[in-house]
Amino acid sequence: MDITFRHMNPEEAADIKKLGRKSFGPLEALFVPTPKVALVAVMDEKIVGGFVYDLETIGDKKIGMASFLFTDPAFHGQGIGKRLCEDGIRHLWEEEGCDALVTFVRDDNVASWGLFKKNGFVLANLPKLAKFLGLLGLTKLCAKTTFGLFAIGHDFYVAMRDEESTRLYGKKDGPGQAAVYVLTNMLFLLLLSLVLPTQNIFYAIASGALVLSGAVLAGYIGTLFSKRKWGFRFTNGGGLIYLIINLAARRFFPLIGNWYPLHYENTPRFKRDMAVNAIAVWVFLLGLAAAGVIADTPPVFLAYPSGIASALLVYRCLPIAVFESSGFGRVFKWNKIVLGLLVLASILVVFVL
Repeated sequence: MDITFRHMNPEEAADIKKLGRKSFGPLEALFVPTPKVALVAVMDEKIVGGFVYDLETIGDKKIGMASFLFTDPAFHGQGIGKRLCEDGIRHLWEEEGCDALVTFVRDDNVASWGLFKKNGFVLANLPKLAKFLGLLGLTKLCAKTTFGLFAIGHDFYVAMRDEESTRLYGKKDGPGQAAVYVLTNMLFLLLLSLVLPTQNIFYAIASGALVLSGAVLAGYIGTLFSKRKWGFRFTNGGGLIYLIINLAARRFFPLIGNWYPLHYENTPRFKRDMAVNAIAVWVFLLGLAAAGVIADTPPVFLAYPSGIASALLVYRCLPIAVFESSGFGRVFKWNKIVLGLLVLASILVVFVL
């Protein structure tokens, strides 16, 4: 069957929106708009994929925003998304004359962000990007894309007209990202401790640093069970929501940092390797939480880390998009029985023992 790639017709907007919502999870689907402009893939007069984009002018700069890229689940693996991405990016550069392109992608969606990286995008260094767009311009762009508000578990990507300029606004995965991840979350924990007067701030910060650093190390150990190249990444999408949840719920809810394969494979082994990485962190948190529970009167240096680990276990057991990137999604895609055992063990440790 032949697939045709073309611009959408105005009367097709509702069908594109419907397909987009079908292609994403329940929460992400809520943000799929009725597109004004898009490229579509058509097979037998049926739309089977879409590249929805928008344009924004900030100062004297024209920014192309790749808002949504999706393929009908029944047609995955046929290169439709790859072609739509390539054609969409080419259109934004050549026909729209954009000065820069941006997009944001869920952290564990290695297939999508890998595709954008192959087409010239890099993980954005937001402070550097603020120098290009201006602080107000970047704020406007983040608000327009909902990145700062609702994009929990998403990363921000940017592309400039040439490779050298693009590199100037990018950041690299690696140990530096892990350090920024821990330090940023300690700032959140500090703010939370200030509104909880019964908390010992010193023990809270030290314990948070210990637990998150231990999780980073456990995740690294999980990568050693595969032959892939991995990088650590601090995912800062939805930062405002994190702050609101921390202060409103008065419980520590850390931003996401995790190890990610540098290259995607549509194979069972890839899913297994992603799951093993998540399981390694899960087992570390289970052990730390259990240690605090087993001790009749745990010393303060154990009680604080154990309490934080218990809270993180609860987050990992919630099957909703906000918490999926904590590890639930990776194990769910690989083996639901193993996931069930991990959830059961977490419930026993946190609520029963």
